[in-house]
Amino acid sequence: MNTSEAGSLAGAVGSRAALALAQNPTTIPGDGAIPIDIDGTYLLTKGSAAAITVAAPGAANIGRKLVIMGGSDFAHVVTFTGSTLRDGTTGGSAAWTSAAFQGSSLTCQAVSAVLWNVIANNLGVIA
Repeated sequence: MNTSEAGSLAGAVGSRAALALAQNPTTIPGDGAIPIDIDGTYLLTKGSAAAITVAAPGAANIGRKLVIMGGSDFAHVVTFTGSTLRDGTTGGSAAWTSAAFQGSSLTCQAVSAVLWNVIANNLGVIA
């Protein structure tokens, strides 16, 4: 589903339903990097604690939104390169750690070339 189709669907069924239909989660079964060149929802399913990285957004990715969800019963660590994650506290944060059970999530959006702002944090720890 492209952006135009998602926009039309949002008007018909509501934005939350359209978002759910348009963004099936991409499963990340091991360690690795989350792509930042598209909006995306990522489900971390490694059978032990995963080590995941997220690069600084860069000018081309301002406005991108990422949803990262814990999909296995381990405390996955998502490191934001250069401490670029902002959650409303002073300074930047380097990492989000999911709860050690399924269901925690982080939603963030690129607001500049060097900042990811936290939109929502469910059951995870930002440090």
